[in-house]
Amino acid sequence: MKTIAIANQKGGTGKTTTAYNLGIALTQQGYRVLMVDFDPQGNLSCYCGIPPEQDLEQTITELLMKVAYEKPLSNRECVYQSKRTDDSAPQVDFIPSNLRLASFELAMGTMMCREVLLKTCLEQYSSQYDYCIIDCSPSVGLLLTNALSAANEVIIPMQAQPFSVVGMSQLTNSISSVQRKINPGLHIRGVLLTMTQHTKVSEHYAHDVRAKYGRTLRVFTTEIPYNVKVQESQAFAAPTILYEPKSSSARAYVEFTQEVLGHGREEQVYERDEDARDR
Repeated sequence: MKTIAIANQKGGTGKTTTAYNLGIALTQQGYRVLMVDFDPQGNLSCYCGIPPEQDLEQTITELLMKVAYEKPLSNRECVYQSKRTDDSAPQVDFIPSNLRLASFELAMGTMMCREVLLKTCLEQYSSQYDYCIIDCSPSVGLLLTNALSAANEVIIPMQAQPFSVVGMSQLTNSISSVQRKINPGLHIRGVLLTMTQHTKVSEHYAHDVRAKYGRTLRVFTTEIPYNVKVQESQAFAAPTILYEPKSSSARAYVEFTQEVLGHGREEQVYERDEDARDR
């Protein structure tokens, strides 16, 4: 099972939307997918059909508690299926979250093996799925450390807007720390530009991100454009690629998934030489 963490501690970057659409798109390709909501806000759980007011008894927090207190885990414990948007729509398995996860994070500080609790939780599912997609908490702390410790790859959604790179160095430092101390096999798969627009400002900041990180990190060729259909799909708790498959954002998420699978276009390499870029 390949585990991909979708991470950015800056809110509003399209992190959860990316996690959900990637999970559904991989399912459409025939892969067995498990999504993990590792954000106490529970936005991915809402996307998958769990309303905020529904106080589930079995969530990712209960799995973490069992691991922390060395209690046995049962097969497929806490795994739910996303709701169908229609009879032909694919469903994806997911482990939900809610605000109890935030309280548990505070308690984790005194626990043994606190950095690898999630990794231990997910080991029981490794033979049942091809991909695990983790929607990370938008903060730097033990939840992020656990997600990075459990992951093989990290994808960083980033808006092409002013201050989009704020906090990026803190995130990459966290990733480097986990690589050195806990998970040497972890690597950054790439930066995904989201909510791009055909404006000079958006194009300027998209170019700025590629210029700043294109030599050290992969920046996916595919960009996710701003589209009102994304907001509409969120309101209906549906993935964009199913809600409006012909929209520009839906097509972009399908192309992005192909890049993740290694079937898409090669990533762009930023040319620092202005003349080379103008040719």
